[in-house]
Amino acid sequence: MNEPLLSDLIRMGSIFAILVAHALVLLYGTDGGRRGRQSAVGYLFALDWALIMGVTTGRSVAGDGTPFWSLYTVGWGFLGVLLLFLPAWLLFQLGLRFSAIFLFPVMPTDQEQRGQAGRTLRAYAWGLNRPFYREEDGDLQEVEGGRVKSGGLMSPEGGPGFVMTSSHYAIPLTVGTRDTQVGGNGLVFTGPLERPRSPIDLRPQARPKMVHALTRDGIPVKMLMVAVFQVDRQGATGDGLYPFDPQAVFAAVHAQGVGPEQEDEGEEPGWDQIVVDRAADLLRAAVARTLLDRLLESDEEDDGDGKPPRETLRAGVKQELAEAMEPHGIHVLAVGLGNIEVEDEEVLKQRAGSWKAGWEQRRLEKEGKGDAEAIRLIEEARVDAQRQMIAAISEALQQLKETGTPVPAHLIALRFIDVLEDVAASQPVQELLPETAQDIPAQLRLLVEQATLAEGDEETEKPEH
Repeated sequence: MNEPLLSDLIRMGSIFAILVAHALVLLYGTDGGRRGRQSAVGYLFALDWALIMGVTTGRSVAGDGTPFWSLYTVGWGFLGVLLLFLPAWLLFQLGLRFSAIFLFPVMPTDQEQRGQAGRTLRAYAWGLNRPFYREEDGDLQEVEGGRVKSGGLMSPEGGPGFVMTSSHYAIPLTVGTRDTQVGGNGLVFTGPLERPRSPIDLRPQARPKMVHALTRDGIPVKMLMVAVFQVDRQGATGDGLYPFDPQAVFAAVHAQGVGPEQEDEGEEPGWDQIVVDRAADLLRAAVARTLLDRLLESDEEDDGDGKPPRETLRAGVKQELAEAMEPHGIHVLAVGLGNIEVEDEEVLKQRAGSWKAGWEQRRLEKEGKGDAEAIRLIEEARVDAQRQMIAAISEALQQLKETGTPVPAHLIALRFIDVLEDVAASQPVQELLPETAQDIPAQLRLLVEQATLAEGDEETEKPEH
């Protein structure tokens, strides 16, 4: 083959190869939109610069007589791509992979997450990433759009997307109606066609609700109810602050339905609202089985099991709610009830009169029991005092008898008064006797002493025979 023909073939083949390479890169970048086309232009600029530098270097080495497109210059052009473009491309890829560790909250020791972060950043550079989401106050906001379709001409699947949330949220991912995975610990990467659902808060939840109900006797009442619950963590795994069980999370997500009091029928309530609505329904049913008087009894009353009526009502609602929510992966921690209020003013007035009569009767019964108990204690004290007095007098008389000497009557009376004073000074008798009665022994002593003095005076005045 002659040299002009070979030169023409090399020139045509080189131009064709360069055009095909440019077309492929542009097609790859076109799937990524504006950012993809910008990246494609940057890559092609670097490729063309390396190619031109190689060809120019080859011509300068071979001499001015060497054609621009020849086997010699094409070889130098390929060498320029190999020595200039390829190292720059590898350095750029490694830079993206390394910088992803700092741009994404991934563990440096987790190879899988590091790889996902690097692929996400490279896909973003070409505009082939899936959507990026960020959690804000429990809601997901799309911060960067991306590819939703499965692939294109030059990009079969595209790169990963991600969902960035607080550490106490779990993110369920689905493809259509099929559940795929549950991510958490602050960062979740999405796969092909995966879309995130609403975040599931893994912390204990406390939801209040004002419940209106009718009692068994048809009286409308209202009360504040608080349900405390969380996603079941019995089978939770993971090293984060809030480990979770993926099956329980998906069960909670699927606990969807239209609640009984939803204002917007087109709005699907969240899993937490469903728990509150179900608790309210159970509370209404429990109130409908109970009379108003039983609901409003004080905590001192009980239903025969040692619990007040309100506590029995609360415990029953909690147990029924726990059984109803267990298949949905929700663990009920507690149910609280506020004050029970009667909504009808007239009914409240009538009930107040009835309650007043009942309370008055109970007051009188307690007062009667108290009076009877006081009388019993007084009688016991009186009997005990009499016993002590008799025992003390008997002991004193026995002592006088043992002396064998005649005892004057006033000494016996004084001894009797001493016993009365000792008994009156005891603590139980002082509490039961009035103050005037406690002075009687002293008055008796004074009378005896006066009588004794009078008898002495009479004896001195008698004439001697």
